Amino acid sequence: MKNRIYIDSDLCLGKYAYKHPAQKWKTEDILREMDRTGIAAAFAYHGLAKHYSPEYGNRLLLDELKKSDRLYGCWVLLPDGCGDFPDIDTFITQMKENNIRLAKMFPSKHFYSFDEDTVGKQLTGLEKAGIPLLIDWYEVSYNDLNAVLSHHPGLHVILQGASWGQERYLYSIMTKYPNTYTDFTSFQSNENIEYLCEKFGAHRFVFGTNMPFKSPGAHRALIDYARISEEEKDMIAYKNIARLTGIEPKAVKLPDGDFLMTEAALGKPISVPVFDSHTHLIEDGGCHGTGRPMLKSDIDNMVRAYDCLGIDKMTIAAWLTIFADYEGGNYITLNAMKKYPDRVLGYANIDPNYSEDVAADVYKWHVQYGFKGLKPFYNLSHLRYTDKRYEKWWELANDKHLFCLADPGGYNHGQYMQDIDELAKRYPNVSFFMDHGGRSYEVADDYSEVALANPNVYLQLTYTTVPWGMVEYLSEKIGPEKFMFGTDAPMRDPRQQLGWVVYADVPIDQKLMILAGNMQKVADRCK
Repeated sequence: MKNRIYIDSDLCLGKYAYKHPAQKWKTEDILREMDRTGIAAAFAYHGLAKHYSPEYGNRLLLDELKKSDRLYGCWVLLPDGCGDFPDIDTFITQMKENNIRLAKMFPSKHFYSFDEDTVGKQLTGLEKAGIPLLIDWYEVSYNDLNAVLSHHPGLHVILQGASWGQERYLYSIMTKYPNTYTDFTSFQSNENIEYLCEKFGAHRFVFGTNMPFKSPGAHRALIDYARISEEEKDMIAYKNIARLTGIEPKAVKLPDGDFLMTEAALGKPISVPVFDSHTHLIEDGGCHGTGRPMLKSDIDNMVRAYDCLGIDKMTIAAWLTIFADYEGGNYITLNAMKKYPDRVLGYANIDPNYSEDVAADVYKWHVQYGFKGLKPFYNLSHLRYTDKRYEKWWELANDKHLFCLADPGGYNHGQYMQDIDELAKRYPNVSFFMDHGGRSYEVADDYSEVALANPNVYLQLTYTTVPWGMVEYLSEKIGPEKFMFGTDAPMRDPRQQLGWVVYADVPIDQKLMILAGNMQKVADRCK
């Protein structure tokens, strides 16, 4: 069995200002993770070139690159109009002398405008030299990017870190400028890799991990599980960036830390139970919600996608439920429950601002229709979860041992933790999931205090940030029995979220608990 070649186009080496004490950052740790997850090579900039000085960080990068012939350099540059940075010809000469193949800019971070007057000379120089430019999506405005690219049609620009929800901006740029490319490190909207390969061609995309911040396994899972041709996968994984930079990496061994990693690397469905504790849904025939594209997000398409991944069960709150109309959304979820009774459990929402009788609604959705989950959402109701109008909901949930996905969206951080702690103590038979508990180390620390203080409180992982090392951190901090896998699909593509857990450096028995065991135990308690 052969491992696909992967070249990481988005790696940060060295120190980078603030970091959480548990966050790994040393080059040696990154190289070990590249070995473990089967990444052949990587292009890196230095963290201090972003957070302190490009010249200083670029020099330090050279020392880090010496630690492995699998590491290639990306230098950060500035405009030269202030007398503090070399002119572009000198800079490019220095790049070539040090075998640096990529350049990167941070206009917002480094306090300059990304316009032709400010950076035109630099971009012309890179364009003539055939050196691709990397730029983070949120470092420039759409209008500035659009204007500047019109002056440099021959410049290859890789747009990094665009997030789901930015599709209408990004696709406009990519349609107009054929030498623009993007990655998927944050661009995790559902089914986008298949759609984009058909719309633009696979030659417009590159692989990136955003290490040491994001999980590399999460990002290779998207490509290995993509429903595109093997040639298209190879183009995204390594051929495109190799073509742009002229490097020829050698293949490394297939990830074999355990059989789940190997299955994922080969794009095979996971062969152990997987229970997604956090999903959404669009109505049959729908393809967008809250203005965002959500392709193939009806229940039939979700089940087909989950079959390819090996996800057996899911708990669903329809997208309409949480953002606009709880009743209409609950009925969408109910239809999915009826269509796939062995695979779908439902989350019901009740919005007291619309409900004329909360107690009657509680009975209707949880007794008459059998919803096992509660999904209150502060962003919709603007009501704290301890609000008296929710009492009947909590009382029935406690009697029936139901579970609650408690989203922190819109909540004051401290108030959210206080309210979950209060509710968990008041209703000990309700299982509370602190949603998006793996989104950062800082949040994980805070939520862990509540989880450790209450046997019926769990953390739920899912988030676009997929922090590298988070699964390992939580397994040690609160125990693998206290948190669970979820995807937030189809708002977010499920593949990166699955890879985040599957590639975690924890024993296989812990992965089994996180992927399905914990959620199944909670579901089995429901009456």
